[in-house]
Amino acid sequence: MMSEASSPGWRGDFRVRPSSRAKHVRLKVVPPGRVEVVVPRGFDQRQLPELLARHEEWLVRTVEKVSSEYGGTQAEIVPPDSVELSALGRRHRVEYRRHGGTNRCVLLRDGTLRVHHGEESDWRDALRRWLAYQGREHLPPWLDRVSEEVGLPYRQVTIRSQKTRWGSCSARKNISLNCGLLFFSPRLVRYLFIHELCHTVHMNHSRRFWGLVEQLEPDYRQLDQQLKLTARNLPAWVRRD
Repeated sequence: MMSEASSPGWRGDFRVRPSSRAKHVRLKVVPPGRVEVVVPRGFDQRQLPELLARHEEWLVRTVEKVSSEYGGTQAEIVPPDSVELSALGRRHRVEYRRHGGTNRCVLLRDGTLRVHHGEESDWRDALRRWLAYQGREHLPPWLDRVSEEVGLPYRQVTIRSQKTRWGSCSARKNISLNCGLLFFSPRLVRYLFIHELCHTVHMNHSRRFWGLVEQLEPDYRQLDQQLKLTARNLPAWVRRD
């Protein structure tokens, strides 16, 4: 569970994420420019303000860089005219209807996605709910097929809408996938599946892990770079605040 605090040295917000896998404190700057501090379980968080103050120069520089690469700001988030789910080969024209009921999306027979929403900004909530539903509908059976193809079983799969993580695998072989993967090409989605399935064998990014990845996907280096580039260009409404 993430907690928030404020560092007097850096003068910005940061999130603390306790991790049972972490051995040391790690500072990360994640889109759109937020600082995340990963700490081992039981770490004394009273030490964090001093630690962040020591890295203030790096934090300021890195936050500015990530923010500029991220591109979108809250003010620039506008209702899209269309939604393209590249992973499924589908593109939907979007129309909006204001009403006083539940925020929801309805897919019409002609492929138009009609968004019913209340307040001006509620269209975003409706679209995110629809995207999460599409993720639960399409990603698990797809993962099943890839799992059988490469011979790497897993225990169960959960679909979420994390801010920066596209997939993860626990020590119990439970896989979590981001519904935002539907905006990636089919080949990138398959690579992400292979990456997480390989973690059912190696719970790290060791040489043996990457060797298994390469065995199943020889172009993994190129695909890994493409995944990072594609992630930067996701529609602004998809990204979590």
